[in-house]
Amino acid sequence: MTAEQAFLAEIGNAYLARAAAPDEQALRNWRPTGFAWPLLREMQSRVAGLKKRAAQVDGQRFVWLEGGNAQGTPVVLLHGFGASKENWLPLLPFLARRHRLFIPDLPGWGESHFRFGDAYGIDQQVARIAHWFGQHVPAGAHLVGSSMGGAIAGFIAARHPQLIGTLTLMNAAGVRGSQASEFEQGLMEGRNALVAHNVADVFRLFTIATERNRHLLAAMLGPVMSGMMVQRRHVNTHMFHQLVENPPQESLPGMTTVVAPTLVLWGEQDRVLHVSCADTYQQLIPHAQVKRLSGIGHLPMVEAPAVTARCLQRFWRAQAAAKTPSAHAA
Repeated sequence: MTAEQAFLAEIGNAYLARAAAPDEQALRNWRPTGFAWPLLREMQSRVAGLKKRAAQVDGQRFVWLEGGNAQGTPVVLLHGFGASKENWLPLLPFLARRHRLFIPDLPGWGESHFRFGDAYGIDQQVARIAHWFGQHVPAGAHLVGSSMGGAIAGFIAARHPQLIGTLTLMNAAGVRGSQASEFEQGLMEGRNALVAHNVADVFRLFTIATERNRHLLAAMLGPVMSGMMVQRRHVNTHMFHQLVENPPQESLPGMTTVVAPTLVLWGEQDRVLHVSCADTYQQLIPHAQVKRLSGIGHLPMVEAPAVTARCLQRFWRAQAAAKTPSAHAA
């Protein structure tokens, strides 16, 4: 068993044995609603130059935001489970002046289409994102993935190294740490805190997913997002089952083959994925730098966007400087 499969084998299977199966009829009848979240759309409009774009990927409509500095180094931001491209909005003002930004809704999430009957495991999502990446994003992009998006980003770096310049794994899913998180303990008992079935669940989700200002964030964003999150409960349950039931293939390149400069960025107070997962990633990718953020939970870009931006830009500048020939070189 690879390190990337340990989470699914040890925790995911325990969850499947105890959790209720997705409601197939509800999934077949599900239709997206509630994407016009007034607060988030207002925030989006304030980020200079961002435009919504769409393309067909694997026969599905794939949506992303694109903007920022058209001459800057490209940056791709992949969101996590239960989230959407809007998760990155607090971070974008700190990056837009210098970088060309690409922020997708992963297939099956946000405004990108969900299609019952398709597989949404890590391998399938990696293939879809890599296809989009090759068609629409200039080579050498900085790739950043949060949580589930971090796992996808890591496998893209492993399997499609020509697409990216650097990799950042931000509180990334995909491996086990030496300690189980509050979320992982719940999974082993058949409870998934990332799937909200009612408004109270939405507020609990915010308090487990964040640390800094978590009660304020829950009070601000809960009323805006609760309708959409509860409406998606059947789809989110199905998508989690898909991740567990479709583990990465051992025959395909894994994290140990990543050659891109890598930053592992982790909030120390993460209740979803324990900070000890950062050590596992460093074992898999020995050249990776690890930066732990004190007082931050699972979503650094939401909880501390300025701090997160500084960490990213410091890492990117260092990699650019390392590539620049010395002035004294012959």
